[in-house]
Amino acid sequence: MLKVRDAMEIKSRLWIEKEGKPFIGFGRIKLLKEVEKTASISAAAKTLKMSYKKAWNLLNDMDKIAKQPVLVKNVGGKNGGGTEVTEYGKTLIQKFERLNTNCIKFLEEEFHQLDL
Repeated sequence: MLKVRDAMEIKSRLWIEKEGKPFIGFGRIKLLKEVEKTASISAAAKTLKMSYKKAWNLLNDMDKIAKQPVLVKNVGGKNGGGTEVTEYGKTLIQKFERLNTNCIKFLEEEFHQLDL
């Protein structure tokens, strides 16, 4: 027989804001990773089932808050356009994922100490 506690899980969403405006969180990191994979905001948005406008706005807002550019946008033309995640952007992905992993570990450890 399963105890109620065995079926329970702790869940959390982490994000970072600056002056009340969202900077990075799980969704934006997922979008950045998809842009890194596809080299395209449009393709990333399509994969994540969001509009191009929403994806562009999320990434543009992140770029405005960041201390360095997160993306390099190449305008289309003969060879087509594309978007690259900068080294700073890649560092943000790594640091956020590490922070999120550590946060989850901490919460799970604390959760297991509860007597529910």
